[in-house]
Amino acid sequence: MTIQPIELPETITIGVLALQGAFVEHIHYLQKLRPHGHTIKAIPIRTLSELQQCQALVIPGGESTVISSIASHTPGLLEGLIDFARDPARAVWGTCAGMILMADVNGVGGGRKKAVKGWEGIGGMKVWRNLFGGQLESFEASLTIPHLSNPSKPFNLVFIRAPAVHSLSPECKSQVEVIAQLPEDLLPPPPPSDSPLGEPSLEDLGKVWLRKGKKMVTSFHPELSGDVRVHEFWVEKCVLGR
Repeated sequence: MTIQPIELPETITIGVLALQGAFVEHIHYLQKLRPHGHTIKAIPIRTLSELQQCQALVIPGGESTVISSIASHTPGLLEGLIDFARDPARAVWGTCAGMILMADVNGVGGGRKKAVKGWEGIGGMKVWRNLFGGQLESFEASLTIPHLSNPSKPFNLVFIRAPAVHSLSPECKSQVEVIAQLPEDLLPPPPPSDSPLGEPSLEDLGKVWLRKGKKMVTSFHPELSGDVRVHEFWVEKCVLGR
């Protein structure tokens, strides 16, 4: 499939979904960026008309069910967000809860194992909510990531009630770029194999940063790292396509 590029203005408007969660931090990080030839204007998104002003979108961390519920009660917003997420020409980045929403389907454990349809921003990806544990199991991991500017400087990955990739379809695996993967000693226990999502893929559980065309997901919170390089990567590679 050929992706028709969107002609970008000198000032690029990037929306950060601001219904719930860590949206302010994303706005602050984006405002620090100075990409060559462009100016970034980062704005909070709460209505369809605000979304329609944007060339790109960040879906922040928070509670995925709450975000979807609030969006569904705002006229036209949920449908607009889903269309934006599915459009291959639009740059969209989901962090933590945003990663859950960008999946085809997501699952949750507990007494009621169930599957919830996602926004299908990254086709062929299934995500398991909170697989890394609850609030008390939050942790940080320092990784050297060759894709970042100044690659010898480790990046601090912050995981808070983090989701994990349950599995990627064969077609998705052939198209997706794995940018960061956790070492084996930090991997969560796999979700149950008898869930509605099916058998989990053990090799996919540790893939915490994925890119597929103009779409990107991170199970961690770069906006809490004190380091703008993940935001810089997304703007350069996904928004600007450089």
